[in-house]
Amino acid sequence: METRRLGAMPPIVTVIIVVASVVAAALAAYFIYSTTARGVRQVSLTVVGQPTLYATRTGVELRVTFKNDGTADVDLTGSVIYVQNKTKAAVEFRDPTPLAGSLKLAPGDSVALKYTASGATLDDFPDGALATLQTKDGYQTSFAVAKP
Repeated sequence: METRRLGAMPPIVTVIIVVASVVAAALAAYFIYSTTARGVRQVSLTVVGQPTLYATRTGVELRVTFKNDGTADVDLTGSVIYVQNKTKAAVEFRDPTPLAGSLKLAPGDSVALKYTASGATLDDFPDGALATLQTKDGYQTSFAVAKP
């Protein structure tokens, strides 16, 4: 006489449950890793020293030093700085030129730059004017500028 065991699972069902559990754990681990990696890789530009406006023959020059305190690289090529003049209008400073270093900053790197605004005069800007850097990647940071 043949006896049947009640409640016993066939081996294939056990294998399917184990494989499904491993796949679910792998998907959860990938999701956690990818969202953490995206959240941690951030640009954090800080201004070193005091950004200063200087008069030139063709307009005004802004000298500023940036440091990348973030965990991702940042490229300042094509970046612009908008500085408020005395009438609260934004004056665009373009063409970043490195005084020392490169326009591409790895985490921990810094660079001294000069930006130029043609047609403006030093008298157009108040001391302590608000300035905003915008990179071509969409990163922004604000700071105040001084006059000599």
